[in-house]
Amino acid sequence: MDDKLLEILNSVLADIGVDELTSLDPNLTLREDLELDSISLVELTVKLDNTFNANVNEAGMIATIGDIQNRIKEASKS
Repeated sequence: MDDKLLEILNSVLADIGVDELTSLDPNLTLREDLELDSISLVELTVKLDNTFNANVNEAGMIATIGDIQNRIKEASKS
């Protein structure tokens, strides 16, 4: 899961001209640390939903990489 998540995050980051990540830090914030704007967050959410078959925003907005990881893990249990 983490490799695919890293790939998705890096594709969104590349689209907005931000350097790619080499690893996942659960504490990194999507808006401040990764500089994602509203449109980039929507793009990320759609890619995550399609890839992991998980509505990552169902329980509220995601703010960090750790939030994404937790939501994907929760969805895979159901």
